Amino acid sequence: MKVRVVQSASDDRPLWIDDCLYSVEAWAATNQFEYRFLDDHFFEILPHWYRQKVAGRGPILADLARLLHLKAALEEGVDRVLWCDADTLLLDQQWRPSLTPHTCFGEECWLQYDKTGRLEVRRQPHNAFMFFSQTSPVLDFLRYATESIIRRADPAHIAPQMVGPKLLKALHSIVDFDLEPSAGAVSPVLLDALLRADSQVVDVFRRRIKSPPKLVNLCASLLVDKAIDVHELRRIIGAQF
Repeated sequence: MKVRVVQSASDDRPLWIDDCLYSVEAWAATNQFEYRFLDDHFFEILPHWYRQKVAGRGPILADLARLLHLKAALEEGVDRVLWCDADTLLLDQQWRPSLTPHTCFGEECWLQYDKTGRLEVRRQPHNAFMFFSQTSPVLDFLRYATESIIRRADPAHIAPQMVGPKLLKALHSIVDFDLEPSAGAVSPVLLDALLRADSQVVDVFRRRIKSPPKLVNLCASLLVDKAIDVHELRRIIGAQF
């Protein structure tokens, strides 16, 4: 089975993102997956009207661009194409995901405080990790849905996650996608608790996960402090889980 891992990042990325990218590239090599990195030309695949309507909104530009690049990879003949966001950190280089489903997304246990100040965990899909097979009926539909939503949307009222996580969560509640629990995410609340060794907060998260994380999305867009010691964080997560 020919598997390609695809990633992209801007040239002006923080240095710690390079550590994350390297962890994914090394993991791909360990599993004998083909690795493809896309630079700032990543957005050139987008239709002109789409780039014009959401100009300057990087996440929304990326939501469609990644789908088009993944489709192009399948058209080149790979059996499975796998996407990891640039701020994804591989924790276990020996881990190999089940590639049986035709479509799969990461599953995050999102730790946050609710309106009353109590900790809560929301189990939901995320698209920082996803893969599609040649037979996936989902990839083409996501591309269609993304273009349709943006084409009809008022430019002044396009939410940052409208055609990314929000769309995915809405569809998942109806069609029930296959999710990979080992491909999780570290919310800012969880990251802070891990770095402060706050066992009470971390325990709330630990009780809700199905299995120890093998890779995590670090949600760079939500971080106030952009500097992360990736190697120390890997050590901390490994010790906790």
